[in-house]
Amino acid sequence: PPRSTLFPYTTLFRSRGKKFKVACIDDSPTILDEMQRFLADDIYEITRIEDPLKAAPILLRLKPDLILMDISMPNINGYKLCSFFRASASLKKVPIIMVSGRTGFIDKTRAKMVGSTDYLTKPFSQTELLSVVNKYLSKVKVSV
Repeated sequence: PPRSTLFPYTTLFRSRGKKFKVACIDDSPTILDEMQRFLADDIYEITRIEDPLKAAPILLRLKPDLILMDISMPNINGYKLCSFFRASASLKKVPIIMVSGRTGFIDKTRAKMVGSTDYLTKPFSQTELLSVVNKYLSKVKVSV
């Protein structure tokens, strides 16, 4: 489906010059490239974060509208990072989409338990990514 069908506010946002801030946290540059390519639209402002240990200060400064985050990363996994973000006053209500190659019920349940908003399984298509991103961005309050 065309982007305008998936996200009816696209025209309004383009006309007003508004952008949604989407933070992508993944230790794989290839996955970050794919997310950026799939979200290559002028209503998204993408912030790429390869090092999960640097994510917190970047996100606190950025105040993203949505976070896409891998689960399996070095030094700190996505579950711990999600719990940390949920404990932060400025990030606790930001939609967090966990992105993982793990397809099991336990992984999805654990993601929910630490506060993730949704779960996207790798590999994903552009339509799947846009669908989950726009599902939550359509609920974001923005001043236009």
